[in-house]
Amino acid sequence: MISRGPLWLPLAILLVLAALSFWFERLVEVPGNGNAAPAQTDPEGIMENFNALRTDVTGKPQYRLSAKRLRHYSNSKFTELEAPHFTQLDAQSGDVSAVARQATVSPDGQEVDLRGDVLVERAAHAGQSLMTLRSARLLVYPDHDRLRSPGPVEIHDATLDARAAAMDYDAKLRIVKLTGRVHARYLSGKRPTP
Repeated sequence: MISRGPLWLPLAILLVLAALSFWFERLVEVPGNGNAAPAQTDPEGIMENFNALRTDVTGKPQYRLSAKRLRHYSNSKFTELEAPHFTQLDAQSGDVSAVARQATVSPDGQEVDLRGDVLVERAAHAGQSLMTLRSARLLVYPDHDRLRSPGPVEIHDATLDARAAAMDYDAKLRIVKLTGRVHARYLSGKRPTP
């Protein structure tokens, strides 16, 4: 008569391991307090004092993005920034920088949505004065050199004070398009500082 004991032992071990695996999986999904596992809205990664510089193919800096805190979410692939500071670097026509209380960066990096006390400054440069723009929200499209405010905006420089319901700025063409109810005051006695 042939003993079947040695054949059942590996099978019994596999069954015990399968049961343990199942139990560990359930233990991870439902913590000891009985609550469900953390929501998928928890950030995958958090960075403090984040600072990044993007360059073109020749190595020339294009823009810099920094923040007090960066949170990246793997489920939606978007990134949140606390106290962001975005600067578009342009030696020929002057740098343009934007700061806000918070921002969201799209998964492909093509759109930065700045929200809360947004302040944009175009640096003074040869023939142009410092220009400031204030808004509650500003959309930045870094690869297209565009800024867009879907809501009220205020613009000031040495020769102009303007308010509008919305704004679109093309940095390449250096054109600001104000829409909605626009109020503007031209200050003729002042000249741009070099």
